[in-house]
Amino acid sequence: MDALLLRSLQSYVIDTFGAARWQTVCRRAELSIPSFEPMLRYDPGSADRIGRVVAEVLGRPVDTIWEDVGTHLVTNPDREGIRRLLRFGGITFADFLYSLEELPGRARLAMPDLELPDLALDEVGEDRFKLRCQSHLSATQRVLVGLLTAMADDYGALCLIETETADCTSISVLDPRHAKARRFDLALPEG
Repeated sequence: MDALLLRSLQSYVIDTFGAARWQTVCRRAELSIPSFEPMLRYDPGSADRIGRVVAEVLGRPVDTIWEDVGTHLVTNPDREGIRRLLRFGGITFADFLYSLEELPGRARLAMPDLELPDLALDEVGEDRFKLRCQSHLSATQRVLVGLLTAMADDYGALCLIETETADCTSISVLDPRHAKARRFDLALPEG
């Protein structure tokens, strides 16, 4: 999981702030390599450590950085494949939420070595959910909040999404049709 978060963090910094800022992060973190590969293994907890360095370099709270990484994964046009994979989860945002428990298993079908944390969704009331995510990385929960927020926007749903504990996020769907959903077709565009 560290590898995926590190690569996502690297892409976010380069795409949003430029390669020079990423080089500053690499120097401050005393990294021996300037790039992370998503399928390699890195020291456990290294994503949290590098995230703190990015927060220092950018002068922003580390939680905000990680939430922005989650949003970036869904909204960046260069990462359309991630958005498409997530949108296959269902027609509505609630359908998507229910599909999250299956996501780690589906991802492992495509990439057996991929380590995603298990997700468990509980419906605690009408249009109210708790999503639990067990991970050794504190960043995972914040990335998940950013990703969920971006997906709610993608579906046109107005939601209140908050981190409750280190492994639990609360989701309240206030209006499932608040705005027009972003266009999604099962087939990829030709060309």
